[in-house]
Amino acid sequence: MKRRHADSAILLSTLLTAALFVPSCSNGGADRVTRKHRFFRMDTMVDAAISVPRARDPAPLWRSIDSLLAQCEARFSATGDSSEVNAVNFRTSNALPVSARLGEMLRTGADYGDTLGGSFDITVLPLKELWGLCERCDGSGPIPDSAAVLAALRSVDYKRFRVNDAGDSAYFDMLGTRVDVGGIAKGFVVKWLAELARRNGVDDFLISAGGDIVSSGRKPDGTPWRVGVRHPRNPNELIAAFPLSSGVVFTSGDYERVRVADGGRRYHHVFDPATGFPCGKNQSLTIRAFDPIRADILSTGLFCREAEDVIAFVNARADVECLVVDSAGKILKSSGWLDGQP
Repeated sequence: MKRRHADSAILLSTLLTAALFVPSCSNGGADRVTRKHRFFRMDTMVDAAISVPRARDPAPLWRSIDSLLAQCEARFSATGDSSEVNAVNFRTSNALPVSARLGEMLRTGADYGDTLGGSFDITVLPLKELWGLCERCDGSGPIPDSAAVLAALRSVDYKRFRVNDAGDSAYFDMLGTRVDVGGIAKGFVVKWLAELARRNGVDDFLISAGGDIVSSGRKPDGTPWRVGVRHPRNPNELIAAFPLSSGVVFTSGDYERVRVADGGRRYHHVFDPATGFPCGKNQSLTIRAFDPIRADILSTGLFCREAEDVIAFVNARADVECLVVDSAGKILKSSGWLDGQP
C-alpha cells in the first residue's frame, strides 16, 4: 500500500494534533462537539474527526475504524502471512482465487490502465523492488542501470492478467507478473472508512489516511472542514488552503518514498511504466474529486505527464480538479480549482 507518514502532503488544520474527546470551541453548535482520534495503521497516521452530539460516545466507532484498518493492513500489504497481495505475488500457478475486495481492486486497476493509456500500471512491483523503493525495501543498493531496468520491465504489463466477471479469480500470463496495489488501495480504504462512518450514523466527518482526505458535512458550528496542500519542498508551507464540506483530496509527490543519489538526484516511488524510471516531470500532484478511488489512481497515473498535459486532461472532465507543482516548482491549477470553494 502507499505509505505516508506524519509529513504527509495534506495538512489538516483541524487535525494537526491527535486528541481524544476534544470538545469544539465553537459557539454555533452547543449540542455538538468534535471528537478526534489517531490510529497508526498501514505504516501511516490515520486521523479521524467527527461532529456528533455531545452525549455520543465515539469509542465504538473508533474500534470499528481500527478493526477495518487492521484488516486492510493484513490483507493488502505486500508482506505477511495473511496478505492476499503476497499470496497473489508468490503464487505457484497463474490462476488463483481472490476475495471480492481484492478482485475489485485488481480489476479497477486494470481498467484504469486502459483509461490512462498504460501510465497507471498495477504490475509495477518488479520496478519498485529493483530500485529499492518497495514496501519491504530499505532504499539501499546501487541505482540500477538501463539493462537491469529493461529486464524488470519484461514482467510489467497490466494486460498480462485479468479478473473474471464474478470477481473471485485472477488469471496471469506469467509467474513473473506481480501486482502492487500502492496506487489504488488507499482510495478503496478511504471509501470504506467513509461508508463505515455513515453506517454508524455519522454524516459529519473528516478522515485523513496518511494525508489523503475524505470529508462529509460540517463542523459543529456549521462551517466546513478545512484542509491545506503542503508545499512539496517546504513541509511547513501551504500552497493552497480551502474549506471542504464534501469530497476527497489525494496527493502524490516525489518526496514520499525517495532515494537521493548521483549528486542529489531524487529517485522516488512513482514510476513511468513506459521507461521503468521514476517520473521526473512534477514535484506533486493533488487531485480533488468526489470518488476516492478515482482520485487515488489519477494522482498516481497522471504524475508522469507534463504539468500542462495533466491540466488539459483534468479540464476535459467535470468530476475532478487538480493542482500541480512541476519539476521547476511552478504551480498550475485546473480551471475549476477554487481555493475558497467548500
